[in-house]
Amino acid sequence: MKKLLKILLVSGILFIIIIAIMFFHDLGSNEENLELYSHNPKNFNFKKPIEYLDYHQLDSLKRLKIETAKIEVIGSGYSGYDFYMWHRPIEKGEIYIKAFELTENSPISLEKLSSRTNNKIETTGKNFKLYHGFTVIDEGTFEEYYPVRFELWFKQDKTNQEKKLTEKKYLIDGWDR
Repeated sequence: MKKLLKILLVSGILFIIIIAIMFFHDLGSNEENLELYSHNPKNFNFKKPIEYLDYHQLDSLKRLKIETAKIEVIGSGYSGYDFYMWHRPIEKGEIYIKAFELTENSPISLEKLSSRTNNKIETTGKNFKLYHGFTVIDEGTFEEYYPVRFELWFKQDKTNQEKKLTEKKYLIDGWDR
């Protein structure tokens, strides 16, 4: 009986050690991200995105009278980010979001963000329309906020020429992988 208790005790201790090693090893793998994205958000005069909107607030976005291209970002690093984009579709093409970390002007989730926020414009008109995209931001970690510039881009169908329409700055956190 004592031998069985010793085996169980040693097995339990080994299990706890293995779990602790795995936990701390995972934290270390994100060290590079933490160093780059742990700038003090108090030094920046930007707001964090609203974490979520209820149905009434979402409905009110559709009724806004917009006079110029606009971006609103809703969400968090944990749940992901919704991108609401207003654009007047006067020519065919596509709109999408690009993002850049502000202190080093480095692109963030470039391909993922552009593809998941991409909206094809096939019908034109004179009024601004609301478009939507959603994705998580891979860079960074939960509740470690860093400054980002989100840009709304348009690419014309005929020439494939890109044009930046507007930008907005936020403090965001990333998604721990």
